[in-house]
This record gives sequence, structure tokens and C-alpha cells, in this order.
Amino acid sequence: MHEILVRRVQHPVGQGGFHMADMRVAGKPFRYIYDCGSNNLDAIRAVLAGLHRSDDKKKFDWLVISSFDMDHCNGVALLVAERYTFKRVFLPHRLDNELLVWLLCCYVLDGRSQAEITDALASLRVLRTLSDQSDGDGDGPDNLLERFTPDPNALNATYHVKEADWMFRFYSRETNHAKLVNALFDKVEFAELREIMERVAKTVSGKTVNTRDTAKILSKLFSILGKPAQAGDGAAASGPPVKKLLGIAYATLSKDGGRVFVDYNEVSLCLYSGPRTSGQNADSRFNVGCTIGHHADYPARDGTRRAGWLGLGDIGFRNQALLDELALYYRSELALSCTKMVPHHGAQSNYGADLPTLKPFFGLDDARTLWVAAAHPLTRYRHPAGVVVIESQKNGSFAMVSDDPGSRVEETIRSAPVLALSKASVSYLIHLLLKAGY
Repeated sequence: MHEILVRRVQHPVGQGGFHMADMRVAGKPFRYIYDCGSNNLDAIRAVLAGLHRSDDKKKFDWLVISSFDMDHCNGVALLVAERYTFKRVFLPHRLDNELLVWLLCCYVLDGRSQAEITDALASLRVLRTLSDQSDGDGDGPDNLLERFTPDPNALNATYHVKEADWMFRFYSRETNHAKLVNALFDKVEFAELREIMERVAKTVSGKTVNTRDTAKILSKLFSILGKPAQAGDGAAASGPPVKKLLGIAYATLSKDGGRVFVDYNEVSLCLYSGPRTSGQNADSRFNVGCTIGHHADYPARDGTRRAGWLGLGDIGFRNQALLDELALYYRSELALSCTKMVPHHGAQSNYGADLPTLKPFFGLDDARTLWVAAAHPLTRYRHPAGVVVIESQKNGSFAMVSDDPGSRVEETIRSAPVLALSKASVSYLIHLLLKAGY
């Protein structure tokens, strides 16, 4: 069985996330990035400038984007500009027109400005291009991985590293955004809005994009949002503006008890990277070292199987059923993850109105955990919330990775050496066993 060396880093980019991992197995590299976004793009620029990677080490196998919120993916264009390449891009969902209309609804109702939505569309366009150019996920005969999910397009996929005690496992809730979009725009008063949103969506999914035309379409979109809704009987428009009515209709539909999601946070793509949970090769031990910025080293752990990492994006648990679904899916991976990302940068809104799932979430795994929040409390969102930090510290340690270089988290995982017995030792053990009557 092959030995493994993994170096994973949570880079300091402020409110957002930028996780980079370099793995080497049997002399072969495997590299992936989980999220690359921030509300401060200069922080990402500073990190990239300081990495000094050669062109060869900019060749990554995977780019995994957990959420279509911009603080998870707006740095992808910077990666491309710095000549980073990716064999496969994993997204929370395929960027089709219905999804893009749903995202526009989310962006608008979240209060994003026209400039912010313009930037978001540019990032989504880059992701769409990279996704379309993917040439495999690393599971070919000459590659390191073996996929254990028959459907290559399935989000909830599992990959094993061949002849090694390591695996990757994705998780995402199936979204019915198409149902939400169709139900929402069945209303006559939103007919004009749907038409213009579909035109905006095509600026991402279309073959050619004219920046000037995109700006004109967005200007018209914001103009429509500010007008009173047009009545279906041809009467003069009056009453609340379209944006307010859209928010009311959206909130009503999202409470139907079915699998309709409130926003894009709930469709986050999670990723486990760590020791195998079952099988003949799931018996290795690892030495784990961790350094948090310029501070003292986190206590090393030698000879452990608890060496995994779990990225949870912005996933939320508004009720116990949603939490139980995650706990059942990752029941073994939770126990093998020594490091877990705090969902949604530590926002307390992810645990329901009265925080019914806050304690149960941090209690899913009773072993000590390093909880990492990629956040910056001085931004408008004030993440992480104090109650989330306190609860995480009851089950381990908490580290906030902001845009301060001193908050960077780096971990190194190595296969622990197997102690070999000499022939004399084996003979002596056999002698003792025979003497004992075995």
C-alpha cells in the first residue's frame, strides 16, 4: 500500500474561503482547491503573489466550488489570470438557465447592487467556461483515483486513491430550484421580470457575451424591480414595487415544506478528504502536524486515523431533519475528520430561528476537533457569531482565518511508519505462543 503525504492550507483571504491541498502518492501529485473567493479580492491577489508556484505546480486536478455566493468563487478569474489550470471543476449545480434565474432572484433579494451582480455574472461566466472544458476527474487507468459512483455527473460522488488509504467524498442536497422558478414566475405580475432575467442568464450561458449589452440588460432589470407590478387585466400598474412583491412570493414558496431552498447557501457542495472509511486498505495510521499562522504549533497527533478534513461550504440546518441527513451521509467521515470548516463562516442563521440545531451540529462528533472559520468580523456580516465560536470551543479548538497572514492554517499529514519485526523477533514471538499452548 502506498504512503501518503498531504499538505493542506487555509489561506488568509478574509470573509470568503481559499483552501489549497497538495497530495503526493507513489511519487505522483494530486492537487485541488476548495473555494477561492473573498469580499476583499486584494487579499487573494496577495496570497497568490506570495505562493511563488512554478507553472508545473499550478496544474491542479480539481477546482471545487462549494457555493455560488461570490465570497466562495469570485477569485477564480484571478487563478486563471495567474495560469492555474484544472482538469475537473465541481460545482454545486450545473449552470443552466433556470439555475441562473434562481441565482438572480437570490442576489436581488439579498440586496446586491448592479455592480455586484455584474461582477457575479463575470465570475459565473468563468466557472461555466472552466466546467465545460473539464477533461476528466482523475479516475482513468493511469490516474491516481478510482470513482465509486456510476454516474460521472452525480454530485454525491466518492473517489478512492488507488492502493492507498485515502478518499474523497462529496455531498450536496438535491435542489428543486426549477420548481421554485416555474411556480414563482407563473404569476402574471412577474412576466416582464422573468423575460429580462432570462436574458441576463443567457449572458452567462450563451456562446458570445457583449459587456455593453449586459450592462444595458442589468439596467433594465433594476428599472423593472423598482416599478409597481403590472396587473394581469391591463389595468395601470400601482402598489408595491416588483422587488418587494418578488420577496413576498419567494418567501411564501420557500415555506411549502418540500425541498425548496431559501437561498444558494443551502445547496452548498461539501467535501471530505481523508482516510478511507471502509475496505481492505482502511487500516493506516498518520502523523498530523498543524501550524496556525505565526503562533505556536497546534499539538501534533502521531499514529492516528483521525487525519481527515471536512469542507462544509455555507450549508445550513434549519431543522433537525436537514442535520440528520448530513450526519447519516457522513457518519464515518465525521469521526475521521480532525479538522472541519465551520459552515457559512460561522453565521448563526444556519441553525434556525431559535438555534435548535446549533448544539446538535457541534455534538455530531464528540472527539476534539479543530474548527476553522474563514471569516472577518469587521465586514457587514459580522461573521463569526459569538454563540457559534463558543459552541465550537466546547468540542475542541476554534481558529478564525481572516485576511491577516498570521491567521493562516497549515496542516501536514504523513503516513506513519510501520514498525517491521526482525526474523529473530518473529521467531521469539512464535516460541512464546507455542509455549502458551497456542
